[in-house]
Amino acid sequence: MKKYWFLFAVLALAVFSSCDDDNEPVPGYVSTETRTAFGERFPSAKDVEWERNGDYMVVDFREGRTEKEAWFDNQGNWFLTETDIAYDQLPEAVKSSFQSSDYSSWRVDDVDYIERADMADLYVLDVESGELDADLHYSADGILVKVIGDLADGSGNTGNTGGGTGDLIPSQPSSAIEEYIQTNYPNARIIEIDREDRGYTEVDIIDEGVLLELLFDEGGAWVQTSQDVRVRELPQAVTSAIQAAYPGYQIDDADWVETPEGKWYLVELEMRGEADLYVRVTIDGTIL
Repeated sequence: MKKYWFLFAVLALAVFSSCDDDNEPVPGYVSTETRTAFGERFPSAKDVEWERNGDYMVVDFREGRTEKEAWFDNQGNWFLTETDIAYDQLPEAVKSSFQSSDYSSWRVDDVDYIERADMADLYVLDVESGELDADLHYSADGILVKVIGDLADGSGNTGNTGGGTGDLIPSQPSSAIEEYIQTNYPNARIIEIDREDRGYTEVDIIDEGVLLELLFDEGGAWVQTSQDVRVRELPQAVTSAIQAAYPGYQIDDADWVETPEGKWYLVELEMRGEADLYVRVTIDGTIL
């Protein structure tokens, strides 16, 4: 009788062990192709630990004293490596940009270097100020490309969600989008590709040191390109037209927008006690 109880216990253990959560260690599930690809890419890896995260095989390991995390699929394709680095290891351009930003007084809690397949590398600074926390995403040349978390003004509204490492895995643009970027921005580096509502795709690129946001429709046709503009750099004709048409309002933000139909500045206006306004103004000061 004891023999049968023992067999039942073994079978039950096997059943429960097979019902892992997505993030539970699954060393037996990692394919030979993925293990081989990992070994070829990181031949000096130590303290290797695998786990599954959705469709990806995620491996934590060390190279020397450096902690790393790499993401593969189970066909052996590499997508991303996250490396924990010290602040002093940041490129000078990133440190200079951070030190002159609205976040310069915030405490840097952690720094990660993100390498991705077919996309630009990123440096992510996890910064804190009191109860506020934000992740600042910089390109290697010091361009702040995204903020996830709380804004320096305490509003906590960035328009971005998520922020986990998996969100940084590169997406593949459609052939039409890829062709448009290669034709119009042959030297650009892709930062991010997001699938938006109603079938739109947003592609963030850096071209000649400038961050651009490209929008495409469901069929891959170009819809618009926008670029953040400093308020102090707006043409005098634009600021004068706004002051005359909207007395009492202050310019809070501005973008330069290009579409197949035309080009204009999209200017955000604010005034205490009133709803924010968004105004389109051409470069010569004509309000649309």
